[in-house]
Amino acid sequence: TEDDKLTNSGATSKISASCNPSYHCCSCMSHITKPVVICMTLIFAQRFALESIVGSTSIITKNRYGWRIKNVGTLHLVNGLIVIPVSLLSGYLSTFYEDRFMALCFLVIALGGMTILFDPTDLVNQENYSYNSDDLLSTNSVEYIIGSLISFSGIEACESFVASLISKVIPSALAQGTFNAGLLETLVGTGGRATGDVFITLMGLRSIRGLLNLLIIPGAVLIGTSVLLVLANYEILAV
Repeated sequence: TEDDKLTNSGATSKISASCNPSYHCCSCMSHITKPVVICMTLIFAQRFALESIVGSTSIITKNRYGWRIKNVGTLHLVNGLIVIPVSLLSGYLSTFYEDRFMALCFLVIALGGMTILFDPTDLVNQENYSYNSDDLLSTNSVEYIIGSLISFSGIEACESFVASLISKVIPSALAQGTFNAGLLETLVGTGGRATGDVFITLMGLRSIRGLLNLLIIPGAVLIGTSVLLVLANYEILAV
């Protein structure tokens, strides 16, 4: 009958729409909630800040401290090794505290590490080729290592809690299909790393001598903003 033809036509159009990638994308975006946006923002900020620290290690340490490749490799090795006990500690603490609280704590820890990396003497004096080694307030190689380890560990640990948090606040509609929460999280994280790499290049073109502060200050601002973002939306992140 005519009604059956209309019904079949409507069903066919729905199936065709559901097979369209743009349909899935629009459907995915329409189900994104405020807690999901907050978590995605945190992921982007953390990846950007982490890439600014890790991706610039070789060029900063070579120009400031005269490091060789093996020194940079050793620092990255220690960074990788220290993540293991930090991850175990994070897993243990997750049984006692909420994800939002732990994410906030590790964001503050990462911010503290980036504060150690900040060199206030470079703001007033960049006459030396390497760094102001005669000034007690300058960031020497030991402080750089400590700040890098703290920042790296804090951001990596925080990411695990943000990932756990997003899995709990995600709507059920985003847990299926191609354009789901996992894909969005990957895209946001990759975008943060790519943006961080581009930012390193741009700041390097501006000044190799002052590259440390040029990267640390924006990264610290992003992490500090992330702390405020979590505090301002602490209640809606409750799961």
